[in-house]
Amino acid sequence: MAQREIVNRTKSQANTVWLFDFLQKYWLLVVGIIVCYPLLKKWYSKFTQDAEEKALEDAENDLKIAVSNPMTKEIELNKITPRKEVHDIAESLAVWLGTNKQTKDSPWYTWITEPMSNFENERETISELLKVKQATTVPLVIGCYYIITRRDLKADLKKYLSTSDLKKVPLFN
Repeated sequence: MAQREIVNRTKSQANTVWLFDFLQKYWLLVVGIIVCYPLLKKWYSKFTQDAEEKALEDAENDLKIAVSNPMTKEIELNKITPRKEVHDIAESLAVWLGTNKQTKDSPWYTWITEPMSNFENERETISELLKVKQATTVPLVIGCYYIITRRDLKADLKKYLSTSDLKKVPLFN
């Protein structure tokens, strides 16, 4: 029988080499965990997603596809309201807030490729918001804005406008 040679290490060598010994012995297991963990996590989240979340995600994808074409975008906007002035207000709000380019599914580098999406025009935004005179029109504008940008108008107004500007438009406050 062949005997293994015993290597005596000093205390400082033993403290620094244990990681390399572990990796030498279990390298396949470590690589397997690193590679398989993201795949298993994605697989688990896919199967644990309930039907309601799946339906919401499918509706969001359908809306994303529909808005990419101007004709289908007009159809989607007409589902909310046939009033063209509401569509125009929502469209111009998206432009003046800079969110017409920064939609939910835009890539992270949009701020570089579309520099005007970084700036909002408060004066024009407020003038567009003041065109809405009735409280019943507010949900229609919010819905049309969501169709165009897939973002929440009230959240964007709070993010991009100051509180003094928001006080000028009490319907959206």
